Amino acid sequence: MTTPPAPQTIYLEGGIDPVFAVFHPVGRDGARDTAVILCPPFGWDEVCSYRSRREWALRLAEAGYPSIRLSFPATGDSGGAPRDPDRLQAWTSAVTATARWVLAATGAQRLVAIGLGLGGLVAHRAAATGAPIDDLVLWATPARGRTFVRQFRAFSRLEATQFFEGLEQPPPLPPDELEAGGFLLSAETVRELGSLDLTALPLPAASSRRVLLLDRDGIAVDTALRDQLESWGVAVSVAPGNGYATMTSHPQQARAPLPVIDAVMTWLDEASAPNASALDTPFPLPEGASDSATMVHGDGVDVVETPFTVQQPFGNLAGILVEPQGRREPGLCAVLLNAGAGRRIGPSRMWVEAARRWARRGVPTLRLDVEGIGEADGAANPYGDDGALYVLTLIPQVLAAVDALQERGIGERFVLGGLCAGAYWSLHAALLDDRVSSALVMNPRALVWDPRLLPARDFRALMFESFSWAKLKRSVTKARVRALALWMLASPQRLVLRLRARITGRPTGANEIDEVLNRLRASGKPAMVLFSDDEPLHEELVRSGRMAWLDQMSNVTVEHIPVRDHTLRPNSAQRQASAALDRAMDRELAINRVPAPAAPTT
Repeated sequence: MTTPPAPQTIYLEGGIDPVFAVFHPVGRDGARDTAVILCPPFGWDEVCSYRSRREWALRLAEAGYPSIRLSFPATGDSGGAPRDPDRLQAWTSAVTATARWVLAATGAQRLVAIGLGLGGLVAHRAAATGAPIDDLVLWATPARGRTFVRQFRAFSRLEATQFFEGLEQPPPLPPDELEAGGFLLSAETVRELGSLDLTALPLPAASSRRVLLLDRDGIAVDTALRDQLESWGVAVSVAPGNGYATMTSHPQQARAPLPVIDAVMTWLDEASAPNASALDTPFPLPEGASDSATMVHGDGVDVVETPFTVQQPFGNLAGILVEPQGRREPGLCAVLLNAGAGRRIGPSRMWVEAARRWARRGVPTLRLDVEGIGEADGAANPYGDDGALYVLTLIPQVLAAVDALQERGIGERFVLGGLCAGAYWSLHAALLDDRVSSALVMNPRALVWDPRLLPARDFRALMFESFSWAKLKRSVTKARVRALALWMLASPQRLVLRLRARITGRPTGANEIDEVLNRLRASGKPAMVLFSDDEPLHEELVRSGRMAWLDQMSNVTVEHIPVRDHTLRPNSAQRQASAALDRAMDRELAINRVPAPAAPTT
């Protein structure tokens, strides 16, 4: 294997909306005659598997297979919104445009589409309706879209019983719409998917095609799809697809399915050869692609999105900068940070929508990935638990992005915002850097991180709070049991440390929290602090009296969203969170527009 050129972030044209894609080129030496498109699953599976699919594409490029990953319109960093019309056709057109572009860009003679879940349905539909796709790899892909819709609906019902237990139910979605995992399918999209039947979409020149069907962790492939493909003359192979659940686990725990990647590579090798006519890495980009995209909005105020990188010792931070085409707010810029290990699109794509709203109001906004998350360089999966994210050592990366924005003349004053660990980074960066004018702090797990924090919370939940056995069973892991045991064994030692702290005056964890809150109050910087229900930090702040202290701070606005979900996945919670973010931006804009006092006359 050779080291391929660096991936290129691009926007593809030719579809209904701008299509965000990452192209993984290969050099001429070792290039294969086959290119690969990776078509993503939908919703929460797409979010969790992002880093794994990046790893998959990197390995393909190392093996000589130029590859490209795309985000479907109305998902990820692509254009469009879930309620826009013709989403299924938009997704199909995106695959077709991507297929044509990557063949032109690489000089490959064959093209294989790897489709996961919904991505497999769309890839087959594109191949059947004229996309230049030769072969398919379909993983966890049903023969009919109604199977996908049925599974999505079941997931939606399960969530609805959990998110609002004991709370007032929000207004229902419009008829026939579905949401699950924080992602929406419009009524039209539900109908279109429900009528999609791959067995009724024959592949042209089927006898020259190959299809690899992968099961889903031992759940057999769809026999109706396999039988129909074989009846058309397609050379069908079936292989184990162990690792799908691990790949689509929570972003912190998700891992690339390396055995499946290797098996697919072997299958590719059987029908590929060295490419004597391979093209050099395309620069400038071939027709049909650009390094920026205009996102059109119905109100006539459009914005431009451009990839944004910041060099670091480990490689690059990666972001998307959204800029207004017209008037700008003087000197003001926003930076939205990762929600834990989730990439820069934010929880349920809220950062994409907020960045575009704010840019239309004249505020350039950067959506940023820090090390090892999303498109940023670094280890494939470096954050196995919350403690690895709640570290002050990641804050210099955030401030390096602020440096780069300032050096490029994009901003002088910065609003930082995030959820979970991103909220933690935002708050501490605001306390460290005068250029940060305000912080948007949403559902932080902690204000000061202590490795004993999670075991202590587990112990309190076990001893003093109501719980269901089902919930307890879901939350118990070997690592948490071990941490809880160590925490209990260390209890006498903690009492000694507290006594010593009182005698010496050295701060304990509680005093460190007070120090952070005192610094926030003294800074005078506006901060929006938002909590949903059942957030452990909120409950701890209430018990200690610090929540009342926060409420009394003139520079702090406290917001509450009635939902039992850390990442605010229900559509109703997303709307409330977006409104809270916009109110915070309103306050910042009001400050930004206050004229400076006139210079004294002499």
